[in-house]
Amino acid sequence: MNYLDQNHNWLRLLCCVLSCLLSPGLMSEPGLAQTANGVIKGTVLDQYQAVVPGAQVTLTNENTNISAKMQTNGAGIYYFGAVQPGPCNVVVELTGFKKWEGKLQLQVGQTAVVDVKLEVGNIENTIEVTGASPPITTESAEIAGVKDSQRIEQLPLNGRQISNLFNLTPGVEGAGNPRVNGMKVGSAEMLVDGVSIVDRFGGGIARVQPALDTIQEFRIETVGSNAQYAQPATITLLTKSGTNTFHGSIFETHRNNAGGLRARQRQDGDTSAKLIRNEFGVSAGGPIYLGSLYDGRNKSFWFAAYEGLRQRESHFTEDVVPTPAMWGGDFSNLVDNNGNRTHIYDPLTTDANGVRQQFPNDIIPEGRINPFYKAMQALTALPTSNTLPTQGPNFDHFYPATTDTNTFTIKGDHRFSDKDSISARFTRSRRLSQTFGGVYGNPAFNVNDAFGSLRQDVKIYDPSIQHTHVFSPTFLNELLVSGHRSNNGQGTLGDLTDWAGKLGLPNPFGVTGWPTFYATEVSGYAYFGWDGDNRGDQQLTSYVVEDNLTWIKGKHSMKFGGRFRQEYNNVRELQQAQGSHDFGPDWTGLYDAPNDAALPYTGSGLVDMALGLPTTLRNQYNHGYYYFRQKEFGLYFHDNWKVSPRLTLDLGLRWDKWTPYNEKYNRLVNLDLATFANTFQVITPNNVRMEDIPGTPAGVLSSWAARGLTW
Repeated sequence: MNYLDQNHNWLRLLCCVLSCLLSPGLMSEPGLAQTANGVIKGTVLDQYQAVVPGAQVTLTNENTNISAKMQTNGAGIYYFGAVQPGPCNVVVELTGFKKWEGKLQLQVGQTAVVDVKLEVGNIENTIEVTGASPPITTESAEIAGVKDSQRIEQLPLNGRQISNLFNLTPGVEGAGNPRVNGMKVGSAEMLVDGVSIVDRFGGGIARVQPALDTIQEFRIETVGSNAQYAQPATITLLTKSGTNTFHGSIFETHRNNAGGLRARQRQDGDTSAKLIRNEFGVSAGGPIYLGSLYDGRNKSFWFAAYEGLRQRESHFTEDVVPTPAMWGGDFSNLVDNNGNRTHIYDPLTTDANGVRQQFPNDIIPEGRINPFYKAMQALTALPTSNTLPTQGPNFDHFYPATTDTNTFTIKGDHRFSDKDSISARFTRSRRLSQTFGGVYGNPAFNVNDAFGSLRQDVKIYDPSIQHTHVFSPTFLNELLVSGHRSNNGQGTLGDLTDWAGKLGLPNPFGVTGWPTFYATEVSGYAYFGWDGDNRGDQQLTSYVVEDNLTWIKGKHSMKFGGRFRQEYNNVRELQQAQGSHDFGPDWTGLYDAPNDAALPYTGSGLVDMALGLPTTLRNQYNHGYYYFRQKEFGLYFHDNWKVSPRLTLDLGLRWDKWTPYNEKYNRLVNLDLATFANTFQVITPNNVRMEDIPGTPAGVLSSWAARGLTW
């Protein structure tokens, strides 16, 4: 396999970032724009609705007992940014007033406005408020829906796909390929702890989704997002973290309808579809506690989870396959449902007028059958009924299909001081799916690496580090550095086998895999196919640095920052490079000169195959991997201006730039639009000669030139 250049190795990048973030005396760079953290802010007033400056506000996360403090400014405003979602406690104190204490549940990505009204009195007296944050957003214009951990854990999910819950939000449809308010797939950003998990090949969620037990909650903003978001709609998923209390879970779900249970679906009219699904997993989290060596309560936490899937099912197929008599050379039963019989003719008896002699009794002599045909007999399933393939399907079978999925996540959070904290997460996922037959062909039951099969192997790696630094109570910074690598390999189970060499078929490019070929009939009979899916590999790697700075100045809560994303998209599709061949009835049929066509009911593609006489042999040249590159830049400024207690202005400006895709070796050739009408000439990028582009054989260029193509 071809992978990224060594200087782009994500592991090296991750190690460098870790060493930088953990270095003494670190000063944060510009930070994150789209984390899953929330904001708690508000205005402190007295009983006469006058602002109260200088009041001390303390915010405490009840899960971790981590606190932050600040004082209200001259406008009576306080602000806590980059707050981890969960149960929070807000305490406001000022001499001459009763202490005010409020509790709230901060949700993912939420801006919770908690306005406080102090009463004159002794500070030792406390006013307690439950549900301090109003349920309706009052200082911003977005429309969003949040699904918390209780709903995620208790709502029924067939297959434990978190994306199936997206449709519960009004305006959202399509689950893993979400369309929000009628927009097309790909217009919704999907983030896990601020890291994009959009599959750039299709616009939906990553091919292996985050494990369900790792998601604490998710938020979908459908309308009115502020300037920090680049997409029209954003789905933000927050992963669980450790707390001061050790907690864990273990589950196993087993579904089996193969033991006599009758399913609703009947694939073949009688037999119920087989489905055995086993889902299992374990998760745990808590403080990092090593006894007398280290006590991480209130500052260091860990969380880890594993989820697996083992699915075994049957893929039903109904098709036509050659009969044992046909494999033996006996084609005397080529009769359709109307009683029309097809006869076969010996190509070696063709005279000067194109006339051929019929094979006696439409049977090929044993000595004339090609070894290639005999090899295919050993690889192909036999009929399961006595129906003639010229009259209907004669093969019914359930081929096995398997899916194995493993997802592992580990996360750590540490608070260095009141000014610095860090959160790091690594997720590795893999899904291997295999179907052993019945797809574009029907292999013998003991053949597991040939035609008619499917294979998909997806591997996803997600490392991320988030650092928060508080310069002052009114100025803070978030930094996110992340990577995402998605490997997707798909094709046929025979992709690694030199089948062309085994079968004696042309293989000028020396590739492995199954060569596709079909045997067709001249008079509308069903055709026989030995096919395989094109082999394709997609390797998407991206590195992201995102930044978010927050500055509180008077009545203004200002956010500004940016995002840089470098994408490496390596793609290859070996489309028919291993061969795509046809066996038509041309060699064993008769020619109808008056109509310039084959004479009906003469000749058979399967007979031509038995004689080793193809109609067409072709191998398609492929360049191998294409190395696409793209960069994204984004800058924004947003101001939440509290003009008065009853009027807030939400003002924002955003600039984004996506560079065009370019290919590492300048192989993105195109038509010259200035001359295509009369010249049809191909041009190359960056003034690179076509002859100098790597991987293009001279024979390919000369064949293009022979057909009149210029460049």
